[in-house]
Amino acid sequence: MDFHGLQDNILSRLGAVDVSSGAVNKAAVAGALEQYLDTLKLSRRPITWAKDAQHAHQLVAQSDLAFVKGELQDRIVEVFRHATEREHQLWVEPRARAIEAGHGTQLEVIKTLVAGTSVLLSIPWRAYAGTSTGDRGACTSPRHDPPWGIVSDALDYAGRAAAECVWAGVDRSHNSAGYVCHVDKWLPFVAAFEAGLWCFWITADDVIALPRPTLKLNAQVQLHSERGSAVHWDDSEQEFFFLNGVHVPSEIVETPANELDPRLLLRERNVEVRRELIRKIGIERVCETLEAKCLDRLGNYELLLLDLQDGRTRPFLKMKNPSLGVYHVEGVAPECSTVAEALAWRNQSDLPPSVLT
Repeated sequence: MDFHGLQDNILSRLGAVDVSSGAVNKAAVAGALEQYLDTLKLSRRPITWAKDAQHAHQLVAQSDLAFVKGELQDRIVEVFRHATEREHQLWVEPRARAIEAGHGTQLEVIKTLVAGTSVLLSIPWRAYAGTSTGDRGACTSPRHDPPWGIVSDALDYAGRAAAECVWAGVDRSHNSAGYVCHVDKWLPFVAAFEAGLWCFWITADDVIALPRPTLKLNAQVQLHSERGSAVHWDDSEQEFFFLNGVHVPSEIVETPANELDPRLLLRERNVEVRRELIRKIGIERVCETLEAKCLDRLGNYELLLLDLQDGRTRPFLKMKNPSLGVYHVEGVAPECSTVAEALAWRNQSDLPPSVLT
C-alpha cells in the first residue's frame, strides 16, 4: 500500500471540507459509525442526532454513562492495544497536521466554550494549616468529566488515520514490537467528517451524534463575523459570536458601530474584547467620547487622561499592536504621568517593550 499517497489524500480531503456549510450527509455518517461499531465488535445501534452542543450534552447526561466509561473503553483498548501507547513523533506530528487541516484549532475553541472551563472548588487547606495538613483543594474540569470527558471526535479519529500512514510507512525496525496497522479502521472517519460529523458518543442504546457547526472565518482563518454569529448549528438557537478570533458578547457584533457606547471599554476587563471594541468603534470616537487629554507621547504610545464618567479621571496607555495594526487602551497606575512611567509600571521593568520581547 502507498501510505505516503494515502496520507496526502487524507490531508487533501480534510483541507477541502467546507466548514462554512452546516450540511450533513446522515447516511454517510451512519455508514462510518457502523464500520467503527463492527471494529469494536459492538452491535449496531440507531443514531440520535443532537441539534446543537447543548442538546448533545443533555442527551449524553441522560444515557448509560457507566457503559460509555466502562465496557466501551475496554473494547477500544482491546482492539487498539498496540496503538494507544505510541507517543512517537512519527505518529503525533501527522495527526496534528491532519487535525489542523480540518480546522481543528477553531473547533477546539468551540469545544472549550460548550464544555466550560475548569473551576477551583476550594482553597487548599495547606494554605491555612501548614504542611502537615493534606491538600483538600479540588478542581473540576468539564473537559475530563462526563459528558465531554468521554466524547469521541471525528476529526481526531481522521487524524489518526493520517498518523497510521506515517507509522506504517517507516522501516519496520523503527516500529514497536507487535505493531498492527489500523489505517483501515480510522479511515472511515475521514468520510464521516466530510459528511458533517463532529462529535459522537456510543451509548448502550444508541449513538449520539453532534454535527459540525457552521463556521465563519476571516482571511487569517480566525472565527469572525461582523454580521451575526460566527458559529451556529442549523435549526438551533445556540450560537457564538467572534471578532477576529475573539469571543465577544452578541451585542458587540449586532450593534452598529455608530451606536456602540465607547464607555463599554470602562467596564470590559478582557483585553482582547477591549481591543475589538476599539477596532469597531474607532480610536478617534473613543477618545472624543471619553474626553481624552494627551499627557505624553513616545513613539506609537500615548498616555491619555480619560474621564471615567464617575467623577474621576485616570491615565490610560494608548498603544498600537504592531502585528495587528490596531489600537488598544489599557489603564495604568494613577501616579503615572509619562509614557515611560506607564510602560515601566505595566511591564514591571524600566526596559522598553522592544527589549522585553
